[in-house]
Amino acid sequence: MSADAKSEPLHPEEAITSLLLIRHGHTEATEAGLLYTDPEAKMTTKGIEQAKAIANWIPKHNPHVLIANTAKRVQATADIISGASGMTPVICQGFDEWRVGEWEGRTYWDIKKNDPEIYEAWSKDPITNRPPGGESIEDLCDRIRDNLLALIKTYEGQTVAFVTHAGIIRAILVNALGMSVHNFWRLSIPTGSVSRVDYSANFATVHFVSLRPDM
Repeated sequence: MSADAKSEPLHPEEAITSLLLIRHGHTEATEAGLLYTDPEAKMTTKGIEQAKAIANWIPKHNPHVLIANTAKRVQATADIISGASGMTPVICQGFDEWRVGEWEGRTYWDIKKNDPEIYEAWSKDPITNRPPGGESIEDLCDRIRDNLLALIKTYEGQTVAFVTHAGIIRAILVNALGMSVHNFWRLSIPTGSVSRVDYSANFATVHFVSLRPDM
């Protein structure tokens, strides 16, 4: 073995990209237990207070960039964070919430009661089966995985405050942990919460999940 080989560090330094995954603040649809992708859904007063708590918490972690998508509840959360941090939100495409198709604005109980055959067929495998006109959870995780790789490449070595949706955060965590997608629904991501995942060239590390700065 050469001297150079002996001196090579066991764990060479790698660029670390940190994602602070922020679920938008509370909405009336969340309170009602509705399935919704609707980009027009707005935050409640409670959601605004949750966003303010995140805005007070986030500067301690020195993010380099703040990103969001075009959903009003996401943008409103990002705007409150922007006011505290001075960062202008960057709009990032491809991270819209789970597309629930014809189930938009309905609850699981409503679907089960009024469309029992459709609900029964879906519930036999709620990961690979799709709501009518929507995407499966497997579809969602594939979509987010591909867009996530592009995001990490764009912001390599930076800390990113990423305001998004519960389904997106679940998909990212499933990917980061190398979990079966069938564990998707086992992850609780409440409104106004923050999760952190660090990425290097070789692995991902989950530091915490669903921290609530308002509690």
